[in-house]
Parts: sequence; C-alpha cells; structure tokens
Amino acid sequence: MSRLNTARVLFATRFAEMAEYRAEVVIWMLSGTLSLVMMLVWMAQAQAAPGGQIRGYDAAGFATYFLSTWLVSQLLVVWVAWELDFEIRQGTLSPKLLRPLDPMWTHYASHVAERLVRLVPMLALVTTFALLSGARFTTEWWAYPAALGLAALGFTARFLYEYAIGLLAFWTESSTSFQELAWLVYAALGGMFAPLDFYPAWVQAVAVWTPFPYMLGLPAQLLAGKAGPEDALRGALVMLGWLVVFWFLRLAVWRAGLKKYGAVGA
Repeated sequence: MSRLNTARVLFATRFAEMAEYRAEVVIWMLSGTLSLVMMLVWMAQAQAAPGGQIRGYDAAGFATYFLSTWLVSQLLVVWVAWELDFEIRQGTLSPKLLRPLDPMWTHYASHVAERLVRLVPMLALVTTFALLSGARFTTEWWAYPAALGLAALGFTARFLYEYAIGLLAFWTESSTSFQELAWLVYAALGGMFAPLDFYPAWVQAVAVWTPFPYMLGLPAQLLAGKAGPEDALRGALVMLGWLVVFWFLRLAVWRAGLKKYGAVGA
C-alpha cells in the first residue's frame, strides 16, 4: 500500500509540474513534424504516380499512415538522456542518490505525466490534419486499444534504452551524440520515413529483429487498417522480450556507472 501511495504522490507531483509548462509541451509537440513532412512528400508522389497509387497506398492511405505514425511518435517522446547527461556532468545527481527511491522512477513519472498534458492538443491536431488530408482510420474498434498498448510498451522500451544511453555520461563528456544516433535508427527502422515494406528486403530482415518496427510502425499500421490482431499479438510478445533486455541493460549500466561516480568523490 505504501508503494501505491508513493506512486500516486510522485505522479501527482510530476503532473502538476508538467501542467505548468503546457505551452512548452505544445511547442515541443509541434516541433516533431518529420512524419507530417513525409506525409506531404508521399501524398504528392502518390498523386503523380500512374493510377494514383504506390504499392497499394493512395494519397489518403499515405495520409492515414503518416498521421498515425505522428500520433504514435508523440506518445513515444523521451528526453531522459538529455536530463541524465546534465545531472551527471553538473553533479546534481548526487542529492538524488540519497533518496530511497531510484531516480529512474521520478523521470518515468515525469514522462507519463507529460503524455496526459499533451493528449488534448495532440488529438485536436490529428483530427484537423485528418480532415484536411482525407485520412481514413480503421473502423475496427480493437485496433485502437491494441495500438495504445503497443505504444505503451514501446514508450517504456524507448525510455529504458535511452536511460542507459544517458548513463554513458558517467564515462564520456556528453552522451547526447549517442542519443541522436539511436534516434536515427529508431526513426528509420520504425517506419517514420516510409512504411517498412517500402525498404529493401535486407533492411526489413534486419528490422524485424529489432524493437523499432513494433514500437512505431506496427501501431501506425493498426490504426491505418493494414495490420491484424495476430500482428498486434506478435508485436506485443516481441516488445515484452525487449523490455526484459532493456531493463537489465539499464540496471547493469546504472550499477557500473555508480561505481565510477563514487570513485571520483561524487
């Protein structure tokens, strides 16, 4: 019961903090426009193509896919690597180590609270763009909770591996360059530039062994009506496996980093 109370207080505190920055949250949300840019590019390509289609996607199909990708990517936004990089280099991590709670949970609560703050403007923007672009989302009711569940697993997986990347600041002058590289792989293999089946076969063969298509591309395909329940189930199982991997990776890097941090008198 005490843990539930701690979680409740922690989340309420983080939510109140994030609500104070709601204008900034909207600005951050609007800055992530890559999927919307790619939507316009691929819609133009489809309209210019013979028959108005490219590999089964017409302009409305591309609009649906990329709007879905944008929506899911907003749920997967993670900035913890930057926070950890600053805290480790500036020494502000030290007082947090005196608390009985792992600092990871404070960061996690902040990220979850921020999702709720951005929810309403995010849905308003998706609705507006859908009306303007002619996007057609699936009418299958099960696809929406399935996509949300995969997005929740994807967010947690991304949070854990980016937390591990942020902890590299224990050994390097800055860990943010590693984070930028990780984002590029996430965006490319996740399907942010194009649906994964547009990629060369060897890229697809590599991608299926990574968590990225199941974090971003698969939920988007569910919302677009191009994936079924069996795909969602398989994606959930893969994501659960990667969650275990990232959890122990984060734990190993954290413990090793603390030893180095303490060795230099922090």
